[in-house]
Amino acid sequence: MPPSADRPALDLLDAYLEARWDGRDLPLPEVMVGDAGDGAGELVPWAFGQFLSIPREPKEAFGRGVGSLLTEFRSRRCPWNAAALRLLGDVYAFVATGPRRQEDWARDVLAVLHRSVPDPRGWL
Repeated sequence: MPPSADRPALDLLDAYLEARWDGRDLPLPEVMVGDAGDGAGELVPWAFGQFLSIPREPKEAFGRGVGSLLTEFRSRRCPWNAAALRLLGDVYAFVATGPRRQEDWARDVLAVLHRSVPDPRGWL
């Protein structure tokens, strides 16, 4: 897939949503405050509107809402992401393979997928 002009705004939004899902409280990126102006099309305004509609309390519900938005955003951003998310959407295979380090086992799965911990199956 060739690089496109919308990549910086979409990458920034993706990183912001992931950080918020991870519990970090960050200021809104400029691309979300002002006009994206780099060809991001309708995806940035749509995601921003969805983000603003997520209730901030309770905190757990906010985290789930941001996680769902991030998944939908990535699916809409790229057909390849959508296919991979459908393929990997069943995280139960990971639950049985690794130790629980956090209350939310999905975070343990993400740590394996992000390669911040060794894969418990020994896979490279």
